[in-house]
Amino acid sequence: MVVSQSLIPDAFLAEIVNSSNDAILTKDLHSRITFWNKGAERVFGYTAEEALGQPVTLLFPPDRYDEEPVILGRIQRGEHIEHYETVRRRNDGTLIIVSLTVSPIRDAQGNIIGASKIARDITPQRIEQEQYRITLASIADAVVAADLDGKITFTNTAAEKLMGYQRQELIGKRFEDVMKVRDAVTGKSVEHLIQDLSLEGSALNSDFELLARDGTRIAIEKRASPIRLENNQRLGTVFVFRDIRERRSSEIALARLAAIIENSDDAIISKNLQGIVTSWNAAAERLFGYNEKEMIGESIVKLLPLDRRFEEENILSRLQKGERVDHFQTTRRRKDGEMVDVSLTISPIRNKNGTIVGASKIARDITTLRQAQRTLEQHAQELEHKVLERTTKLQEMVRELESFSYSLSHDMRAPIRAIHSFAEIALETSGEQLGKNRQYIERIIKSAERMDRLILDVLSFARMSREQIELHPIEVERLVREIIAERPELSRAGVEIESPLVNVIGHEASLTQCLTNLMDNAVKFVRPGAGPKVVVSSEVHGDRVRLCVRDNGIGIEPAAQRRLFSLFQRVADPTQYEGTGVGLAIVRKSAERMNGSAGVQSLPDQGSTFWVELEKA
Repeated sequence: MVVSQSLIPDAFLAEIVNSSNDAILTKDLHSRITFWNKGAERVFGYTAEEALGQPVTLLFPPDRYDEEPVILGRIQRGEHIEHYETVRRRNDGTLIIVSLTVSPIRDAQGNIIGASKIARDITPQRIEQEQYRITLASIADAVVAADLDGKITFTNTAAEKLMGYQRQELIGKRFEDVMKVRDAVTGKSVEHLIQDLSLEGSALNSDFELLARDGTRIAIEKRASPIRLENNQRLGTVFVFRDIRERRSSEIALARLAAIIENSDDAIISKNLQGIVTSWNAAAERLFGYNEKEMIGESIVKLLPLDRRFEEENILSRLQKGERVDHFQTTRRRKDGEMVDVSLTISPIRNKNGTIVGASKIARDITTLRQAQRTLEQHAQELEHKVLERTTKLQEMVRELESFSYSLSHDMRAPIRAIHSFAEIALETSGEQLGKNRQYIERIIKSAERMDRLILDVLSFARMSREQIELHPIEVERLVREIIAERPELSRAGVEIESPLVNVIGHEASLTQCLTNLMDNAVKFVRPGAGPKVVVSSEVHGDRVRLCVRDNGIGIEPAAQRRLFSLFQRVADPTQYEGTGVGLAIVRKSAERMNGSAGVQSLPDQGSTFWVELEKA
């Protein structure tokens, strides 16, 4: 050891100083190094010859130069500096963290002549501490440490977020003043956690609720452990809090789901992709007769009849594609061999990565339902057969009745024409001789004419029901103009056409009959003294066309409109308006034969709009 001539320590003291692992050096009031032990050589990498007489700032990084005036000022005031942590630079340029203890050196008269400095290299400890700090800061669990007085000495980022405090608000505060912990079961506050831990001398691990700064109750799992030195001296307590709200919610949801599954009336089964049963509820036992022990680990094929084995392969194939099977009705076999009708709903089960790992199956016993369905189907078939038989008989009767009506109407025309002709001859040859009786002959002629028209209408109606017709596109506007041109009464009435009229699919002769009847009625049924105003138009409704005939006539009561299109129905005063009550029945029947319909919109004294609706061409 090399020392200055002014400082020669006692040999025994020198040996102790020289053997210390800490760096021990002295400096004068000009910051020149005056003493340098072996420990200083090991810590800083300079030999005594290299260090003595050099300014102590030889050991300072440039950004720490301003520390020396402060330290020297305190020494000159007689102050001691203990455990001052800072950074110094070794001979090789390496920066190290040191803990400094600096004391003033006095001469025999008590005057301060320099300073002694003990420097301990704490770089490994600080690196280890920083690693711990980074580790604690990065973990998701909240970590809080407290000393023996219960004051918080450390918190990590997770703890600050969990409780809603900043770190500076927690350090130095009493643990139990900020950490409001309640028992999750009883709801009571948990006090004296640190003292209880000290008495028990072991870690606590249980479920609690933490009351955060904003009043939020957070379900937590807490672990507490004492902090001890190697000699078992206790320095404090470290608490680890884990936020288990999501886990608690999942547990509650799973418990609720388990209760639903267990109490369901439907069999609920899960299986893996090899068809091996992995869960089996009580309803499955009731439905199939096997208990849980008999089915877990067994193939689901155990429930399939031999002629249904192919279904399992098809179901698994669909599940592996991520498809769901809904309300698949099939048959399964019970433990006692009895067959049972079931409705299956099968869904894929995915793991947390979304990979399909199995399937859940809900099976509902529909045996009673299927039996009822089969009974209903049998009754429906029997009923359909009876309806078909009766419909055939009714159609035969209708055909016979239509044939009879046609023949009767046709045969009746001959005597009616004879009555009409003979009455006209009598009126022409003997009219003057009849005197007052002439009116009776005239009535006979008019009645014969009306009867002939009625017979013609009935024949038209019967023919409309019997004839086979073919449907084809019709140029409606051309047809309407031809009808108007051929009937002078329509031409005189000035029937208007709202062009263009949309073409339809129909039977031209039948549509001619329909439109002729509707326009004739529009001209005829007007108030006495009023001139008719008739407009023909068309409206498109999707793939249908409504051909409308609008008039300014007497209108029709709503109650009468329901029977207007029936045979022999007349709603106007027969003394004012002639008619047979068959024309609108012909319109309806013609429209129906063309796969269409007929109708009316009308109010009394506000005119009417009659329409025929057919397929658009």
